Amino acid sequence: MRLKKLRFRDELIPLILSGRKRATIRLGTKSLSEGEVVYIASETTGRVFGKARITRIVQKKLSELSDEDARMDGFRDRIALLEALKAIYGDLPEDSPVYVIEFTVLWESSINTG
Repeated sequence: MRLKKLRFRDELIPLILSGRKRATIRLGTKSLSEGEVVYIASETTGRVFGKARITRIVQKKLSELSDEDARMDGFRDRIALLEALKAIYGDLPEDSPVYVIEFTVLWESSINTG
């Protein structure tokens, strides 16, 4: 069975490997399910840098995102998270559904973080 790839911007890779980023907030789940193992990959190159298990998926409205959701996603607070989501997706209505996808890294490859 082929594993799906969960892609991240390259600057987020060190946060994931350090354990500081334990979730991602997306507009969709790409048909992911809790318990599923996925490759964690670079958005730009597709290079796999690890595997992770999806531990939890929670659908929320944009307005319901909390500081804790933001910290799990590697941001200092909800405001910083909302600014990042706006940069990625543009202006979204407050009632837009988003998915908080929590994960645990199972395996990681060595990377050059710079």
